[in-house]
Amino acid sequence: MSSVPKGQFGHKPLTFVPLPHMEEYLNDLDAQGRSQSWVKGNRNALTHFADFLSNEGLIHPMEITRVHVIRFQAMVNSNPDWAPSYRIQLMKHIRGWVNWCVDLGYIEENPWVRVKVGRTIKKPKPLSDDELRQLFAAHRMGAFGMSPFSYHRREMILCLLYGWGLRVHELEALNVTNMDVSLDWVLCRNKGGGTKSLPYDPEMKKIFQRWVTNRARNAVKGEDALIITTSGSRMSKEQISRVISELGTRAGLDINAHQLRDTCGTNLLDDDVPVERVKDILGHSNISQTLAYSRVNAHKVAESHNAAMGPRLKDFFSNTRDLAS
Repeated sequence: MSSVPKGQFGHKPLTFVPLPHMEEYLNDLDAQGRSQSWVKGNRNALTHFADFLSNEGLIHPMEITRVHVIRFQAMVNSNPDWAPSYRIQLMKHIRGWVNWCVDLGYIEENPWVRVKVGRTIKKPKPLSDDELRQLFAAHRMGAFGMSPFSYHRREMILCLLYGWGLRVHELEALNVTNMDVSLDWVLCRNKGGGTKSLPYDPEMKKIFQRWVTNRARNAVKGEDALIITTSGSRMSKEQISRVISELGTRAGLDINAHQLRDTCGTNLLDDDVPVERVKDILGHSNISQTLAYSRVNAHKVAESHNAAMGPRLKDFFSNTRDLAS
């Protein structure tokens, strides 16, 4: 899709003329540490929605009804220039804003009633090896330019998001008591309310011990959260996400925290870890979710194919040219 949104039938460029609270929502996303590409996607979606609502004569979110949502979805689905995945993601962005307005009381009755959006196929976005090096180099450069507390907290966050492929909300829920170094396995919360056991290797224990020593400087009695703020309270998933996005900016990368999870899964499969084991580490409910990571790095497929078939092809066809002549 073009970065400049076009009208209903793609005939004219659109200018973002936001309804009340649209800019506030985008600023909120930015404050949460969401990636610039994510904020941009939301802005594009709200540009289309604001244009549609303006044509409907609406000037405030409170006026939006279920009929308006259905009409807008029909308009989106009628655009032949938009791929199905783009249509679904655009509607998800709009739904996010509507639900946010409802939560804050800007809309009294949620108009998103029995409106099905559909599902998009997950497309992991792992960091390349060079991008990983950039990210961790930027982290290490902060060793003497920030407080030991902040540095080792970031180290702990990076370790668990990348080393275990944790989701941000799973990291947010971890407690210090979960990370007892006498353990070989750590019990973590999993998506959907379940739990998963993750291998606790010696390097992770070293990183934890460095962090917990510095954590003690700001810890408050009764707070068991592993990742805490400078005031000693549990760090929110938005704050954790911001740590990664700000580090990415320092490294010259536009990334989000979930990409470290994508990178973990991809690296594990690239190193020939059986997919069933990767599924357990990432906490997927279905192995098809895990297999999505195996389709990311095509060069690994080429390497495996060349290693397996190259010698055979050379052997079987070594005399073909001689026979042809």
